[in-house]
This record gives sequence, C-alpha cells and structure tokens, in this order.
Amino acid sequence: MKKPDVQPVEGRGGTVGAVEHAIAILHCLSGSPEPLGINEIARRIGLHKSSISRLVATLVVARLVERDAASARIKLGPGLVLLAAPVLAELHIKDLVRPALEELAARSGETASYNMWDGSDAVTIEQVPGPGAVRIFSEPGRRDPGHCTACGKILLAHESAEAIDAYCGAALERFNERTIVDPAALRQELTTSHQRGYALNFGELDSEISAISAVTHDARGKVVGSITVTVPSYRFTPERQEELIAMVVDTARRVSRSRD
Repeated sequence: MKKPDVQPVEGRGGTVGAVEHAIAILHCLSGSPEPLGINEIARRIGLHKSSISRLVATLVVARLVERDAASARIKLGPGLVLLAAPVLAELHIKDLVRPALEELAARSGETASYNMWDGSDAVTIEQVPGPGAVRIFSEPGRRDPGHCTACGKILLAHESAEAIDAYCGAALERFNERTIVDPAALRQELTTSHQRGYALNFGELDSEISAISAVTHDARGKVVGSITVTVPSYRFTPERQEELIAMVVDTARRVSRSRD
C-alpha cells in the first residue's frame, strides 16, 4: 500500500513535519518577487507536487496564501497581515519607528529602514526613502541574508551561540567577490559588529549598495530589530561612514529608549 506523500509525523527535534513543510512554503513565497506555480514550489522545497498541492489548499482556506485568478499561481495572502497585526501593534512599529526613520532619512539624505530577524534572514518592516537624487528603496517584506548585509549581520550577531553556529555551519551563498563565505571570517565579523554596536556592509550583497545598521531593544533590553541606513557604494567614503554611524547608532538608542 502506497504511503501518503505528507504525514502528520514528528520532524526534526520533535516538530511536526507537515507544519514544517507549510512554513517552508510560506518562506518560499515570501522570498519570490512573483507568484509561483505548484511545480516550482515543489522543486524549490524538495517535496512531491501532490504534497504541495494539499498543503497549499489548506493555506488557502486560512487565507495565508491565495491563488491568482488568471494564472492559478500562488502568492502570500492577506491572512498573514491579520496574524502579524497584534505583534506589530504590541511593538508600536508605526508609532515609534516611522517618525524616527523619517527624521533619519531627512538628516542623512539616505534611505532608512527598520528590520527584524525571522530566524534565518533580516526582514524589512518599515522603510523611508531619502531625499537624495539616487535613492534605494525596497518594499516591506524584503529578506536580507545574515552574512552579507548590515541589518542581517547585526541581528544575527545578537542571536544565541547555537543560532550563530547553525547559520555559520550552513553553506554561505556568494553574491560577489566581497561576500563573506568563510565561516571563521563571518564569526569574526559578527563578534566585531556585536562589540562595536553596529554592522557595516561594503557592497557584499550588491556591489553598488552599502549600509550601516544598529540594533534596537525593548524595555527589558532584548534585541527586537535594527535601524539601517542604505547608501550607494560610491557615496560610502570613510568620512561619510563616520557621519552615518553616529546618526544610525543615535537613532537606534532613541527608538530603544522610547520603549521604556
């Protein structure tokens, strides 16, 4: 008798395999700029398309994903916003962060953003473009790797030793010649970033984009996110770096104090 493709059995560390697969589908869709077909999701995740089809059907009912009416391709659904709303409300993202980002963007002339760590990447929650002629902007929900972006590095640097070990133990994707792909070098970079209170990105994901990021804390001192300024690399001179570091660190401290 043939086994079903997906069974509600325990996965790694006592977790439920079907739930892990559903989460993998959501991450897959979140990382794609366009809706995906069942076959493409199955290929990316490594499951049979019949398994993906059943999981997607369940997620559609919960409105966590939805099918495009014309193409039947899958995209994230509005139910995710409803799930996230209480968390964002509790953290006062709009009330506390947006004004700080607007001020930072105006002062620096560069794009300012607020990011949070989701366990594998830094995710853009809020962003304000700078007034300069050359601006860098991405939609909320953008995911940035932990080893080659300023926000990713500073947030990963404040994760547990076990989480850092797991991240450094996995393959580190190379995006260009500046990307850190050596685990020992990444560990040193994370240690340095943690000690000095901010992380730098010298075009390590995109050679034309550099950045500075510093963490924010809640009232208990727990890291909850990061303030980031993104800069065209040609403007990222040593003198400019010093100016922006002071602005970013100061903004992160003020956002943290406002949570007390």
